[in-house]
Parts: sequence; structure tokens; C-alpha cells
Amino acid sequence: METKKRISWILLFIFCLNAQAQTELSASGEGVGEKPDSLVRVLAIGNSFSQDAVEQYLWELASEAGVKMIIGNAYRGGQGFQSHWIDVTEANNTFEYRKVVDGRRSNTPRMALADIITDEPWQFVTFQQVSQESGLTATFEPYLSNLIQYTQGLQTNPDAIFGYHQTWAYSHDSTHGGFANYGNRQDVMYDSICHAVQWAMAQHPELRFVVPSGTAIQNARTTYLGDNMNRDGYHLDLKMGRYTAACAWLEVITGISPVGFSYHPDGMDYMAAHACQVAAHEAVARPFELTVIDREGMPAVNDIVPSGLVKLNFGADHTADPTWNDITPGLRTHLNITDSNMIPTGILVTVVGDFGGTNRNGASYTTTKMLMPADVSRSCFWGYASGKFGNQGPRQSASVRLSHLNPALDYELTFFSSRMNSQELRQTSIVVRGEDTWADAVQSADNASETITFRHVRPTADGQLTVTVMPGQQNNNPNRFYYLNAMTVKAKK
Repeated sequence: METKKRISWILLFIFCLNAQAQTELSASGEGVGEKPDSLVRVLAIGNSFSQDAVEQYLWELASEAGVKMIIGNAYRGGQGFQSHWIDVTEANNTFEYRKVVDGRRSNTPRMALADIITDEPWQFVTFQQVSQESGLTATFEPYLSNLIQYTQGLQTNPDAIFGYHQTWAYSHDSTHGGFANYGNRQDVMYDSICHAVQWAMAQHPELRFVVPSGTAIQNARTTYLGDNMNRDGYHLDLKMGRYTAACAWLEVITGISPVGFSYHPDGMDYMAAHACQVAAHEAVARPFELTVIDREGMPAVNDIVPSGLVKLNFGADHTADPTWNDITPGLRTHLNITDSNMIPTGILVTVVGDFGGTNRNGASYTTTKMLMPADVSRSCFWGYASGKFGNQGPRQSASVRLSHLNPALDYELTFFSSRMNSQELRQTSIVVRGEDTWADAVQSADNASETITFRHVRPTADGQLTVTVMPGQQNNNPNRFYYLNAMTVKAKK
């Protein structure tokens, strides 16, 4: 019992110490010049997780805040403390120097860490561990100590402030091998990261601040956006995830809250951007504590009953009919899904298993009850399961997830799959998984009239349906192509 009390007091002390440092940093405005033409220089020493966090939207957010910023990222993909130190001691010079100046991004390969550190009089410098070891303190030393001392010795700015970048836990369904370090549980990984960062801060008083990207992402997962913050189970989603992390960086570095900022990436509406801003703001206030913000943007449990059909158009083209929602490959998660009366539904559509590409080879004229315009029925997502085709490898299936559905409703789902001028059978199977499983197949070759319909479909308790598309048993094409052109969703009480 005494040991447990002692650990609790130590963790409380560390938390208070970090909170005080964060408050002092914000209050003093350190790093942010008082003159409009001053510069804030930020260097992250990391990997693809620092790429996700600082290279995309931080400069734009700072610009809206009236802060000029130079951002550097000493990048080595998939590498952490030990590997970085080996690179330094062996002079392998395998860092990439990613830099953002005046909103323009550049990348210089084969750089020595020393040259990156001395390139600018950096005011803020952060360190981070490789993601799979981010919650394992046994992997930190002596390498973190060595890197800090090395950087301090080279730093050309005597007032440089050193900090730690807290990375994020993987998505709950991640297939990353390192997830096993945490029992393949997101909550365990998040807690482990929090404790590891606090441990590192206690060991290194020279680390004066934390950028809580991990807590910002975890907070965002409690909103209606759900566990859609990653694009592959571990790297951040190119829009919501990266934006959330950038918001956290902005507030820690400048002391300026991002809440209410107008800037957000294309493909995000204001409601989603605001949820991400609040998630980051709450993380900066409590870097090692999950904040549930399930009423931000819209309720985390969707209670909307769509007033009409929800119509989804899959492909690269945007349809001229505004009642169809374009599900294009440029976004992983599509947020502003409306019904046929143009009323928001709260539904999110996420491509969770990649297709091979898009084409416009579906039927131009159809006789189905879906009443598709030609630019909807022609366009599609396609994949293939055998052989070799183009630059994409074969995939046995591809998936689309509908999330934040109203779990109190039944749904009727209808699918159209078509590939005209085909010489072989190209049967496509569609499987829907929610509270139960539904499956059927349609002959896509020269199809202009057939659809698949599933009735009385119930989502999971957390409002999700997963649609998996694959070749059917009667598909005799050598590459076994499969297609998804369009889908409608009809809600019933």
C-alpha cells in the first residue's frame, strides 16, 4: 500500500510540475516575439509521427494567429531514440530535413542531425520515441539523454527551450505489429505513453514542456468523429488527425488557443474542425488526462433520423446532382454527409480498406430504382484480387465503413456495381457487417439494371456498419476485378 501511495504522489508531482511549466510558457509568450515581424523557430527530431504533427497545418494555423513560424523536422521514418543515436555516432547521415518556410515545404535528404540543429537558431526543440516503443521506458535510455546533451551542445540559440512530443495510441483495430506491446489495446497504449512521457520529464528537467498530440487525438476520439483519427491504424488521418495534432502544437508553442480559428483543411467542415480544436485545447490544459467531449460538434451518439435517402457516389468525379454525396479517393473520411433533402445526417463514411483505383467505365444509362444520373452510375471504385495490374498490388477485398449512424434505426442498403464492355464474368460480392452479417452478389459485367438490397440492417451498438467488396465466386476475370459504383441508405424507425 505504501508503495502505491508513493507512486501516486510522484505522478501527481510530475503532473503539477509539467502543468506549471506549460502555464509559465504560455503566460510568458516565450518563443513568440512581441513585434509582428518576429519569427518562431520550431524543430522536431522524430519520424513520420512528427511529419504528421508539424509539416502540414501548423504553419497555416500560426499564420492565422499572426505568428510567423519556421518549422523543421529532422525525419527518419520508423526510427527512434536508439536508432537516431546510432546514426549520430556512426555518421550515417540518414536524416531527411523537412522544412516549412513562408508556407513552402522543402525536403533535403541524407543530412546529418548536427547540420539540421545548427541550420537555424531554434527556439523550440522536441524529441519523441518511435511509436511502438513510445510507452516503453526501458527503450529510452541512455539514448534520450545522449540526444538531449548532443543537441544542447550544438544549439546556436542560448535561450532554446527543449520539450517532448507525446505521440498517440493506435486505432483500436490497428494491425501494426508493435500494437502487441500493449496487448493490442488502445487504452493500454495511451496510458503507457502518458506514464512514459511523465517518466521522461521527471528524468530530464531540461525538458520544459510537452506537446500532447496523443491526448489531443484521444480526446477527439470521444467526439462524434470517433476512432477515425488514423489513416492506416497508426499514422494520422490526413485531415482530422493531422489538424488535431497541429492545433495542439500551436497552443503549446504560442500560448494561443486554436478554438474558433477559421482555418481548416479542405474536406473538413467547421463542425469537425471545431471538435478537433477543442480536443487539442483540452489536451494542452490536461496533457495526461482524457477529456470526454461527447457533445462537441454534435452528440457522440447520433439521434438524427434522416428525412430522405442518403445517396453515395463512389469515384473520382463530382456529380452535378447535389443530392448525391461524392465519396472520392482524395479523402479517407467524408464528414458532411447529407440526405436527399440536403439535411446533415451526422453519418461518416470512411474508406478503411483501400481499393485499387477509380474509373468511369460503368453504365451510362441504367434502369434501376436508384435513379442514378450518368455521372454517378459511370464512376466507381475498383479493386482486383489476382495477378498483377498497374502499380497496385492485388487485394482480396476493400472496405468502406459507415460510422456515427443512429443505432436506434433500421437501415435499407442498396448497391450498384457495373463495368461495361467486359468480355468475362465480373461478379462482385458485397458483405455488410453490423449487428449481424448480410451478403449477396451481383454480376457487374455490362450491368445496367441489377442491384443488391439488404433490408432491416442494424448497425453495431456504437453505430457502425462495414461494407466489404470482393470478387464473387462466379468471377472468371483473370484479375478478378470487383466494383462499387453507388450506394443508397434508407433509414427506418
